[in-house]
Amino acid sequence: MNYRQATLLATKQITTAATETISLAGLDAISRVYAVIELTNNGNNPTNHPLAAMSKIDIVDGSDVIASMSGYGAQAMSYYDLGKMPHNELNYEDNGVARVCVPINFGRFLWDPLLALVPARFRNLQLRIAHNYALGGCSPDNAYLRVFADMFDEKQVSPIGYMQNQEIFSYTPATSGIEYIELPVDNDIRKIVVMNVNDNEEPDVEFESIMIDEAKGKHVIVDCMTMDLIRRSAEVYERFSECCSGHLLATTADEFWLSASKDIQVGGLCDTNDAILTFTWTGGRSRSFYGSAATFFGANVSGRCPHGAVPILFGDQSNPDDWWKVSEAGEARIRLTARSSAAIDTEKTTDLMVQGIQRY
Repeated sequence: MNYRQATLLATKQITTAATETISLAGLDAISRVYAVIELTNNGNNPTNHPLAAMSKIDIVDGSDVIASMSGYGAQAMSYYDLGKMPHNELNYEDNGVARVCVPINFGRFLWDPLLALVPARFRNLQLRIAHNYALGGCSPDNAYLRVFADMFDEKQVSPIGYMQNQEIFSYTPATSGIEYIELPVDNDIRKIVVMNVNDNEEPDVEFESIMIDEAKGKHVIVDCMTMDLIRRSAEVYERFSECCSGHLLATTADEFWLSASKDIQVGGLCDTNDAILTFTWTGGRSRSFYGSAATFFGANVSGRCPHGAVPILFGDQSNPDDWWKVSEAGEARIRLTARSSAAIDTEKTTDLMVQGIQRY
């Protein structure tokens, strides 16, 4: 067989906050690793998106960082890699199980023979997953984690490198605040993703405009409103849909956490004949759901900008020779400007992720 799926961590109960460390040494070339977290809800009152249970996913070789993102960041980056949202089950029912899948891709697509992670090229490659089950879902009283790798088996490949995904900077935005961030210049950059996982505001509020330049403004690469970037990405990426379920008390609104944070549309059904469901626009990734009678419901949710993330793409995404050769500039930076209004929500940080090619 050319390929195989390997279990890196069999299903493990994770009812104590910790960091799981998994050795990748000695494995065949890896196209993708992904982790699945399951949370068993204890009640019907949502506290956060289930993915809040995974705070960080890193791959390191000693002090060298191969990949480093939050669970939110890894899902958003994968969506902008493949055009498909990783599968989430947004189940907020008592005793129901919420599930999230968190991938890290090392190639332009699954089974990319040109770009893959080759453990043999490293000394002590490790995957580390930081988790706290109590932070997501509905006050869960049980949780499980399992981890897989999609690997090349009998097919012989000679990758020239791998996609390196890293969160390089994080800060708290302020009204009209301007943040300059120096970009790494050691590898060609395929894309940059700016993200603010905000409950109350959409990304084009938290960072309203984006400028990227070389040599401190001598050569401007991007200079536009964030909403213009969202419109451009809509030409490349379809809206994604997810299922959300939960329980509502009579005439009492409750807040439910979704993955989309822009252009959200919600439609739902309930199991009570005379109940009327209302979904109130509230901005950001959370939505207020209301039932005219106590009822269980199931909703289909669609939207854009997973977890408040907006992409900036450089060149033909399928052609490594066409990506931003930032090393030739010697110096590059990005400027993020928040909206000049009281709408800025400082509850969440704005995070900057860079995807580049690391050659062997």
